[in-house]
Amino acid sequence: MKPELSIKLDYLEKRQNPAEVFEAMALYINAYRDFGQLLSCSVGITTDFDFELNGIEKGSILSKLTAIPGKIDQIFEAAFYNSGNELFKELTDVDVTESEEQVEGLAADIETSLAENLPNQIADPHIDRQGLASVLQKFSVANQKIKDGESVIIKNGDKEEHECKLNTSWRFNGNPKEMFLGETNSQEFDDRLYVKVSVNEGNSVWSFRSLSSNKGFSARITHKDWLERYQDGLVPPIGPKDIIEAKVALDIYTPPKGKGQQQIRNAKIISITNITRFNGHQYELYS
Repeated sequence: MKPELSIKLDYLEKRQNPAEVFEAMALYINAYRDFGQLLSCSVGITTDFDFELNGIEKGSILSKLTAIPGKIDQIFEAAFYNSGNELFKELTDVDVTESEEQVEGLAADIETSLAENLPNQIADPHIDRQGLASVLQKFSVANQKIKDGESVIIKNGDKEEHECKLNTSWRFNGNPKEMFLGETNSQEFDDRLYVKVSVNEGNSVWSFRSLSSNKGFSARITHKDWLERYQDGLVPPIGPKDIIEAKVALDIYTPPKGKGQQQIRNAKIISITNITRFNGHQYELYS
């Protein structure tokens, strides 16, 4: 069955300014369309992402939508909806998002969600940060149309676990046009790493500390063969003092002067070539 996205808006009885309800629904649909486009671009899909309307129900306003047939593969479409739910759940207990650091954190989490929902994707997901800020602003504008006592629920398909109630009190107070204007320097190099936090299932980010820079950072392991062997128990667990020799790719983001410190972003472990155990013995070598 083709994935379907439902946006349900429960409005107050005898609501003042009823046209605002329909404006809000249009804003949510357009914001989600742009979000879908952002996710499409993040995995290298260049076609336009847009919806077609499957139906409208009254009482509450319920719009049922699917991506236009032939443009987005169903697997990708379902993954995008699941990643959207993860974003909205992350904002459930947040009042305001406004800084680059907050947007960066959301982007990294969406990338992780996409990687988990698309295990065989061709390209590792990369979310455009300024684009995400723009999408967040659009969802925030839609939220401003919702009155106290009203609710908005987004659902992927017909399963309850794929239902997410939006935090309509959440606001985005940043200015996307003024965000992420610093310089980004992409680097790829060999490094020796300690593992601070490993992941035994899925494609979530690991936590590392670099011996060369003594800096900590989070990264996904895109060396899939090694990751599968590790998670299948064919590689013994990595201890806190074991050293991984690996090829690392990352971005060094330098914000405009006076707007913060350099940050490591979009880090990936491309390949793992060697593990030196704490006892000093080389465990295994990869070509």
